[in-house]
Amino acid sequence: MFYGSGNLWKRAWSFFQRKKMSRSELEHDRLAYMQSNIDTRFVMDKKYDYICVWDKYAENGMLDNQYFVQDIWGARKVFEHKPEVHYNVGSSVAGFVAHLLSMKQKVKLIDIRPMENNLDTLFLNSGGGNLSSVRCYALR
Repeated sequence: MFYGSGNLWKRAWSFFQRKKMSRSELEHDRLAYMQSNIDTRFVMDKKYDYICVWDKYAENGMLDNQYFVQDIWGARKVFEHKPEVHYNVGSSVAGFVAHLLSMKQKVKLIDIRPMENNLDTLFLNSGGGNLSSVRCYALR
């Protein structure tokens, strides 16, 4: 049995048992927010609504991914040493690399896997497997 498989069925079952926010509850919460908000930068307008009716009662996250804690630990270690550039080989952009970027750490990605998405990710300096710009200090 692989790590976390016990939670797989629990998560699948809980998906179908989730509570959904009702329309009346949504309008109640909207009115309560509008009455208590005094900051004009955060005025609600229905034309911008993107209501996620399942989110109010959802768990705020499950830590069943072994990489989550490891990525935070590793990112803190890099942050403590404050290298000018962190050369990263094969780590998850959505995990470890994201933690580094949030700490304003310059990262050079080295990975043979392409990063295919429709987002502007040039700031990630993807190496695409190209090791020519990395100095090798390995023993020969």
